[in-house]
Amino acid sequence: MKARRYFIGAAILGIWSLSLSAQNVNTSITPGGAPVISSYAPSTDVYKSETIIPEKRPVPYSYIREADVMWAKDIWRTIDLRHRQNMPLRYPLEGSMSDGERYSLFGLLMEGIKTEEITPYEYNPITGWKDPFAKVTSLEHIYSQSGGDSIWDDEGNFLKVGQGTANIMQFQLQEQWYFDKQHSTMKVRIVALAPVYYQYYDENGNPIKTGPRHKIPFIVHFPQCRRLFATHAMYNPNNDAQAISFDDLFMQRRFSSTIIAESNVFGNRMLSDYKLGQDVLLEAERIKNDLFIMEHDLWEY
Repeated sequence: MKARRYFIGAAILGIWSLSLSAQNVNTSITPGGAPVISSYAPSTDVYKSETIIPEKRPVPYSYIREADVMWAKDIWRTIDLRHRQNMPLRYPLEGSMSDGERYSLFGLLMEGIKTEEITPYEYNPITGWKDPFAKVTSLEHIYSQSGGDSIWDDEGNFLKVGQGTANIMQFQLQEQWYFDKQHSTMKVRIVALAPVYYQYYDENGNPIKTGPRHKIPFIVHFPQCRRLFATHAMYNPNNDAQAISFDDLFMQRRFSSTIIAESNVFGNRMLSDYKLGQDVLLEAERIKNDLFIMEHDLWEY
């Protein structure tokens, strides 16, 4: 009987101690001390994006034999960043967004030039686009041509201050259209890409009365930029869940552009050199239609 009382008392004592330990929830905060910060980092994404990653590589070009090219034509275009379809290429105006994951097209090119992944070439206004890769330019020259301020330190080293990204309103690109008889298709490849900087004030700081002058600070070889373009996503205004890289945009022709020149006997002159006003747009439409007719006429029905 006495052993039974001891047994019941021990059981009641055990239950009571368990209830006390349940009430005293163990936390990592000591009395009077600061809370321990964990390594947990919250994110605004509900899933992990694995479409565009740093290890992504662009789809390589297919090999082309000279004997398979029946017809070819060099075309120059301008991409106006003020056009609604091209706005994702313009923003952000300064720096980057989303922790360095989103750049404007000009900002991404500048990052590639800084890391020496992309080689910039100087644009010569005299020769124009006849030989775009004749001379390699420097980062200092690019800043001076794109509206940036050049400042030197006490030791004579060049310091960057600004690069005038907001004044980059257009891009010019050179592409080659050709008909591949091996696959019976008309194809196009972008050869060169160049930003266009608009200058509104002269050297004395006075507004230019004749209108803004446009300058090309540098030219890049497009195939060299493809790896950088493939690993950086641009903003998709239609769907946040469908990531589009800069390489996808150019290879899939997801941009709005206007033809400004074609290869000709006069030495690649611009349409504005022999047309004025609305006639320039009509001439651009004529060249665009000629490309379509050329492909259409090579087929037999």
